Amino acid sequence: MISALTLPGEVQSEALGRESVALGISSRWSFQNSASTAGITVVADAELVNRPELEKLVQSATTAPANLSTSALLSWLYRLRGISFLELLDGAFSFALWDDEAGHLLLGLDRVGVNSIYWRQEGARILFGTRVGALRAVQSTPAEVNRAALIQYMLLSAVPAPHSIYVGTNRLLPGHYLLYKKGTARQVRYCDIDYIESDEQSISHWSREVREGIRSAVRASLDGLSPERTGAYLSGGTDSSSVVAFMSEAHAPVKTFSIFFDEAPYSEIEFARTTAKHFCTEHHELSLKSYDAYEAIPKIVNYYDEPFANSSAIGSYFCARMAADAGVQTLLAGDGGDELFAGNERYATDKRFALYEAIPKWIRKGLVEPIATFLPANGGKLGLPRRYIRRANIPLPRRLFSYNFLLTEAPESIFEVEMLSAVPAETWLETVETHFKSAPAQSDLNRFLYLDMKVTLGDNDLRKVLGTAELAGVRSRFPLLDKRLIELAAKLPVSLKMRGFQKRFIFKEAMKEILPRKVLNKKKHGFGVPISLWFLRDPQLATLVKDVLRDPRTRQRGYFKADFLDRLFQLHQGPDAHYFGEILWYVVALELWHREHLERTVETVCAR
Repeated sequence: MISALTLPGEVQSEALGRESVALGISSRWSFQNSASTAGITVVADAELVNRPELEKLVQSATTAPANLSTSALLSWLYRLRGISFLELLDGAFSFALWDDEAGHLLLGLDRVGVNSIYWRQEGARILFGTRVGALRAVQSTPAEVNRAALIQYMLLSAVPAPHSIYVGTNRLLPGHYLLYKKGTARQVRYCDIDYIESDEQSISHWSREVREGIRSAVRASLDGLSPERTGAYLSGGTDSSSVVAFMSEAHAPVKTFSIFFDEAPYSEIEFARTTAKHFCTEHHELSLKSYDAYEAIPKIVNYYDEPFANSSAIGSYFCARMAADAGVQTLLAGDGGDELFAGNERYATDKRFALYEAIPKWIRKGLVEPIATFLPANGGKLGLPRRYIRRANIPLPRRLFSYNFLLTEAPESIFEVEMLSAVPAETWLETVETHFKSAPAQSDLNRFLYLDMKVTLGDNDLRKVLGTAELAGVRSRFPLLDKRLIELAAKLPVSLKMRGFQKRFIFKEAMKEILPRKVLNKKKHGFGVPISLWFLRDPQLATLVKDVLRDPRTRQRGYFKADFLDRLFQLHQGPDAHYFGEILWYVVALELWHREHLERTVETVCAR
């Protein structure tokens, strides 16, 4: 299992055995370590931003020695507070703790899901690890693809927790721990985001609170880091620019890193340069070409041992590699701002559909909709009201995903019969529906934010940034996911998160005296890459796509119908190349993963 965990650059590993448990760790950073004292054994990957507070608590209440390792600190906190010590931790962490006396195993994961823990129960034993490949290395049965997880991957570009791509293997949800004792595993939520909106409506009050909350979060993320070995991703968006703004108060000049493209619609380097100039950063930038993607794709597919198709991982990887080449060890990222302060365009889009729901039902059903039936149902302008009504009548949260191509087509035209028998179409969105309906919130907007914290952020964007940074040999911190900042954002009245259809209202009020106006008022972009265009224009990538789609192995997996693959290829050649190229990438990435992590593993085992 340690061999399967170990990545290039990780030269230290350790295995610890007790009577009923074996624990191991492969480490690159000082906060990845192990400890075993007084019947408590811990292995941990835990970068805690409130470590000084935790050390002070332990030193004042116990006889613990000074200069504890991270794992030893967790051990003492457990002795002091029991399992409830998890509520004290702030930062990114995953750990396994074995208690000899209690005879139980405790697996703990941070509240946002920056880290990961996979687990699998086989009879009287439990397997667990931070990478699913470690479990595969020792599981007692052959690996079998979880078809339900595969379809959710095709909808979301990543496999969402609590699923994994393998049948029988699960991923621990953020803010949860797992307790295993005497053959029984029990998952428990120890914290969540409670959206208890404040009655305070003052714009000046909340803009000050948000501004200082972000400032404090960035400063906490810089604790223990040297300016020479620290940098920041800089996309040119408001989140990364805000991180750079407050970093510059403590680490001037900040080392910033941006990537850009010749394809103008995908590049926002002018905004990144504006921020870099405004805060006098030591700016580094790199123009990415299609041949860079061709180089990176095999590395990314090899690293992610589950299917992962967030195409912006290509940009994130090169940005992190550029930082590593510049001597940077830690990069601060701006992820989380959209999910805290309502920055995604779909929030405003859905609000337009909510206007229809506000019309009395008897008018909608008795007057508006009967009249609309006389309008054409095609894609022309005259058909717009009918299309609007149809989408407005889709219940939440399915309406948010109703633009997805896979949800607009007949399922039997996409997937093989065996797939649909195993995973009926009505179950495809169960994970997102569960998050949306269980959100501790009263408004739809906060339910959207909660859902995106779990899926868009926890299952996708964080894994993209953290994974590609690790692949490049650097580590990432996420200041906007500071515990106190999350709690602050959860108290914000929704009327201040979005005012009318203006996204990020209070965030922009908070940062209007800090960020350049050009950056503050720009449209959202991010680290998107022009993979769709490269598939059309680059000979190597175009050949890769054709070879994958036409290969009998791809067509005989039992997943997709051959007609669907042919149609998707043709649609990508048309006017909506960007849209269909992303879906095409999902299929190609899935097949490349299959060959790398299933076929190659089988070949290796047979060779041995």
